[in-house]
Formats: sequence, C-alpha cells, structure tokens
Amino acid sequence: MTLALLYATVFIATLVAVEAIMRGYFRTSERHRAVNHRLSLLAVSNDHRKTYRDMLKERGADGSWRQIPLMQRLRQFYTQSGIKLDFGRFALFAIAGAVLIWLVVQFLVPNNLVRVPAFLVICLLIPALVVWRARASRMRKFALKLPEALDVANRSLAAGHPLPAAIALVAREMPDPIGTEFGLLTDELTYGVTLDDALVNMSNRVGVEDLNLLAISLSVQAGTGGNLVEILQNLSKTLRDRTMLKAKVKAISSEGRITAIFMSIYPFLLYAMIKALSPTYFDPVWDSGYGPTVVSVLLAIMAVGNVILYKMVNFEY
Repeated sequence: MTLALLYATVFIATLVAVEAIMRGYFRTSERHRAVNHRLSLLAVSNDHRKTYRDMLKERGADGSWRQIPLMQRLRQFYTQSGIKLDFGRFALFAIAGAVLIWLVVQFLVPNNLVRVPAFLVICLLIPALVVWRARASRMRKFALKLPEALDVANRSLAAGHPLPAAIALVAREMPDPIGTEFGLLTDELTYGVTLDDALVNMSNRVGVEDLNLLAISLSVQAGTGGNLVEILQNLSKTLRDRTMLKAKVKAISSEGRITAIFMSIYPFLLYAMIKALSPTYFDPVWDSGYGPTVVSVLLAIMAVGNVILYKMVNFEY
C-alpha cells in the first residue's frame, strides 16, 4: 500500500513538472508577449466579435446561465476565478487526482463506511478550493491595479479623449486581469450595450466591490454632469486609501489567521502522522463500531470551531 502511494505521488509530481517545463519552453519572451490575454487573441484573429464571444465562452460567461437559479451563483463564482475551460487538462488532472486521493483515503481510513463518503467529499472540496483560491487571487490583483487603471483613463480624458477611448486605452496598456476585463467592456460598448449595463456585466464577471463605486460614479456623472476627470481622481484616491486600510488590517490580523489555519489542519496532520508511524493504533476505534459516529461528531465540532475562528480573524471594513 505504501509503495503504491509512493508511485502515485511520483506520478503526480512528474505530471506537474512536465507541464511546468512545457509551459516554460513554449512561453514566448516577456518582451514580445502581448500585454494581456485579449490582445494576444486579437493578434491572431482580427475578428473582434468572434474574439469577444470566445473569451466569454472560455470563461464560462456565455449563454443564458443567469436565468437558471440553481446554476447562477456557481457559474458566476467560476467566471470570477478567471480559469479558462480546458476539458483535456481537466480530465487528466481529475483522473490523476482521484486516484491519488483514493490511495491516501484508503491508507488513512480503514472503514469502508467512512472511506467512500470521505473520498467523495474530498473530491468535491479540492476543485472548489482551487476555484476559490484562483478567484481570490484574481480579485486581489484587479483591486490593486484598478486605481492605476483609473489614472490611465484620467490622463486620456484630460487629453480630450471621450470616455470609450479612455476605456480602450486602459484595455491596451494594462496587463491582466485589468486589461482583458476593460477590453470586454470596450467590446460591449462597441456592440451597443449601454455604459451602465456594461459596467454591471463587468462587475458580475470580476466580483470586486470597488467596481460598484466606479459604476455608480460614472452613472451619476452621466445623469447629472460634472467634471469626470476630478471624479475619477477622487475615486482613485479613495480606492488607494481602502487598499492601504485592507493591508493594515491584514497585517494586524496575520498572527490570528495563521493560528486559525494551523488549528484547523493540525488534527488531520496529527492523525496522518500517528497512522503512518503506527498503522494499528486506531484499529480498536474502528473495530468497536463507533468509529463513524465518533468521526462525524468530531467533524461537526471542528466545523463549528472553524466558523468561530473565521469570524474572529476576518473583519468587515
């Protein structure tokens, strides 16, 4: 069993290493690479409408998914992660990951009554965790670059360009994810979507709360008038101040957050360590017949404790 687990681990490591090598080999130099993903697609095809549709399709944002209540939140969550649909790679990693997870669960959990549900839960949690981490990382990058994007648009507006031209300049000059999202915004404005609807669509695709401030500012300015350059300058300063406040809060709460993470994973690490050092240590618990009940109660208590820890180390501001 240990030998099979070792072989599976080596297989996964080799798979990841080969993919990293292939990506590095086929990746073009930084100097000649397009600023963002949208521009790289337009360099291959000059059909803007087809590129726009393909980008929405690979992000899972095409079709009428907003009319499906049960799929709305999940599909929007996936779209905001920025992950592109690649069924071949997904199938490869899904099969390899399922085999590895089954070997690990089979080694750690001897009881079939617990083994199969644990396997299914882990197989569902890992993809959700990957999407959640990718979504959080993308939203963080977008929020950090948004004030800079507003500065670029401000300079364009101060030079006398209209707002659509300023948005197009941001799409050309800014890297991902800002460049691609503003490029999709430019395409929607080009194809006749109103500015308010286009901003709502971008907010749904990205999920960053700061975009709501931008949408409200542009909507109010379009309805009542005013100095758009000054409005965007004030908004840019506000967003930078918010970013600084978030960084300070994150730094102050860092010790509590790492403690919460360690306390959440420590029981599982301790169980795995004891199981590896003494495989028969927990056999009396499973042989007694109360093993599934004990595990279920402990997991429920841990879930409640993790929720409390999360509330203690995450702040609303």
